[in-house]
Amino acid sequence: MALSLAGCRSSKQVAGGLDKEQLSAAKERYAAVIDRNFDFQYLQAKVRYSLDGGKSLSGKLYVEHGQRICMTVAVLGIEMARIEANRDEVMVIDKVDKVYAKTSVADAATRLGLENEAQLEAVEALLLGRIYVPGRGIASKEDFGRLTWYPMENNELQADYVTEKYQLSYVIDGENRVVATQINVPEKNSGFLWEYAEPTAVENGWMPTQESLSATGKSPLNAHLALSNPSVGRSWTSFTPSANYREVTFAELIEIVKKLKN
Repeated sequence: MALSLAGCRSSKQVAGGLDKEQLSAAKERYAAVIDRNFDFQYLQAKVRYSLDGGKSLSGKLYVEHGQRICMTVAVLGIEMARIEANRDEVMVIDKVDKVYAKTSVADAATRLGLENEAQLEAVEALLLGRIYVPGRGIASKEDFGRLTWYPMENNELQADYVTEKYQLSYVIDGENRVVATQINVPEKNSGFLWEYAEPTAVENGWMPTQESLSATGKSPLNAHLALSNPSVGRSWTSFTPSANYREVTFAELIEIVKKLKN
């Protein structure tokens, strides 16, 4: 996700920023957004993945808040592959060929110069439709002033977090829900747009059940996630490679997957 860091929404900013009265109203709306974030330790949901022009696949999403994320792919109910991430590393497992590849989050973040952005909580926020503030984590009500606010058409609000490298933007709709997260990296002429729809109630908050990702740049991508049956409270077991598995590089894993696809 960090590598594909700007799509653009059809709604446009209204010229000029917010006056004092509008800023006060925006702060109330932002607080309503934060109040929709339900508390949890463990979360799981069914998920269906689809790429433009490709087949759809089913699987599951598992999240341990701030600690671990796992996304699986299954065929006829049998798990075929998974991606796992924790605070230290990311691992991709191919259970058909019994191989896996892994990389250190810290090393990758340093190489990309994204120490504040390449964090597990940033991915969690993306998947759950939450606001993430680099260097701070998933946003709290105290982070309102860290974002620059603009009015948009259709009673939407845009909140920007701008650095020398990129612009991170969130769009909030008239019902005070995050409906888009987008990142623009001008230097690389690339970015992505992650849009959310069809929210469902979970605990005392909500999460989206339809998510669309479009990426621009060297590797353009259009993908869709459909989430269903979200629930909280159940732990899950991380993958531990047995003697039957062998570790490969990511380049080797990609070639294996290509052969499997063919």
